[in-house]
Amino acid sequence: MGGSAAPPAPGHRHGHRTRRGRALLRTVITAVAAAATAVVGLALPAQARAAEPVTVYLASDSTVQTYDPYWVPQAGWGQVFDRFFTDDVTIANHAIGGRSSRSFIEEGRLDAILDVIRPGDYLFVQFGHNDATVDRPERYTPPDDYKEYLRHDYIRRAKERGAIPVVVTPVSRRSFDPATGQFNVSFPQYVDRAIAVAREENVPLIDLSASSRAYLDSIGPEEAKSVFLHVPAGVYPNRPAGTVDDTHFQEYGAIQMARLVAQDVARLDTPLASRVTGAGTPGAVPERPTGLAARDISDQGARLTWNAVPGADIYRVQRKPQGAPESAYALAATSTLPLADVSGLSAGSGYELRVIAVNARGESAPSAPLSLTTRSPEYRFDFGPVGQVVAAGWTEVNTGTLYSAERGYGFVSTAEVIDRDRGGALDAVQRDFVAYFGGSYEFRVDVPDGTYAATVQVGDLLGSARTQLAFEGRDAGGVSAGGGSVTTATFTGITVTDGQLNVTVSGQTAHLNGLELTRTG
Repeated sequence: MGGSAAPPAPGHRHGHRTRRGRALLRTVITAVAAAATAVVGLALPAQARAAEPVTVYLASDSTVQTYDPYWVPQAGWGQVFDRFFTDDVTIANHAIGGRSSRSFIEEGRLDAILDVIRPGDYLFVQFGHNDATVDRPERYTPPDDYKEYLRHDYIRRAKERGAIPVVVTPVSRRSFDPATGQFNVSFPQYVDRAIAVAREENVPLIDLSASSRAYLDSIGPEEAKSVFLHVPAGVYPNRPAGTVDDTHFQEYGAIQMARLVAQDVARLDTPLASRVTGAGTPGAVPERPTGLAARDISDQGARLTWNAVPGADIYRVQRKPQGAPESAYALAATSTLPLADVSGLSAGSGYELRVIAVNARGESAPSAPLSLTTRSPEYRFDFGPVGQVVAAGWTEVNTGTLYSAERGYGFVSTAEVIDRDRGGALDAVQRDFVAYFGGSYEFRVDVPDGTYAATVQVGDLLGSARTQLAFEGRDAGGVSAGGGSVTTATFTGITVTDGQLNVTVSGQTAHLNGLELTRTG
């Protein structure tokens, strides 16, 4: 599971404990008490259990996994779970990417936990993401089988060892209704089975599906990008083209999910509830951001930077048309870094932008506003069949448009490249395209040396489109669009030193509807 540009799943250090330096001090449980617990299940008196140091074992997938520093800013909620408990609670995170309730057992990972778990410890179980992957038979687990694995392997075997199993419903993805902005239930059949088996077996339930969805509804799809692994290009060495991933979390998002789980733990009728803390709640809101500046200004947006604010968890970037009243400010982007790429602006238009720093206590005062005017594209190419409807001010490109020095633009070759016009349901640029399913092709444009932004449109009225782009030989990442829609994406920082800008288009479908080039420096 993951987004289009996420790196491959990292290796896992089996049984990783998030508090490495903490000695695992334990009070010896007498043989009589241990035997009684094994028979009764959860029979130790609450006061005796509460006095014991305990370990919380996590059995799950990549949404919970602990990641090595190389994968920054990717994090699982189990990686930061310990910050919400007192020091006598140890988190043993056995979660690993790509595993389902079934494959976690088949690989011996559950046995590794059950071999060391002790009476009074906890086993938190969250699966569902990979169980639902029908096209991956090594992972796929039908909903009813998933329920029985939870019942017989995780719940009952943990009880046999005197441990307390806790069922956690699958955490939400960034999947929402574009018309309303409300988030969808992720993996509903698995959510339903998890809730049912917890009730049937009378074990604690954390409905993370519900709490994470309510949280995401409260912040909306745009701010949710800073919860999930949406990171800009050129910031992290391991992600030169950036990442767009609506399943996995960056650290800020992992913290929010861990907070939700901890809040639900505090409401459970278990000794662990008394050990939840309010760790990390700041004493004051952040200071107002300063030093707001813009670079790489294109026809669609710009990259904003500002000075980091101590104690800020996240930043909200707001925009309004130049001269509009204060009430016209609207959310433009969010970021966990003092940097954000703002897009979706109109070419040749003036805007005012500002930044607000946010932590768990609240919002700062907004920064001083920054005024900018977007640029106008120097080159606009509309791709489609011969005789297509061409947008006003755009240049027609079809499969017969081959590059020559006299023309100054065109394809290197169009062998195997197809073209289609889907009719008037979309605008003149969006309705038609060229594509090469599973192949690649190159488009060249003679331009003065300098720095450019490229805005592409990708989509198909009759099906999904998945395109990978490279500019000047450097991978820029992918653009995807669902059936009946067109996605617009802008790529900045394209440096031309030889008088020609080269665009390589590839991917599953390699659609290209429109291309705009804007000189930014």
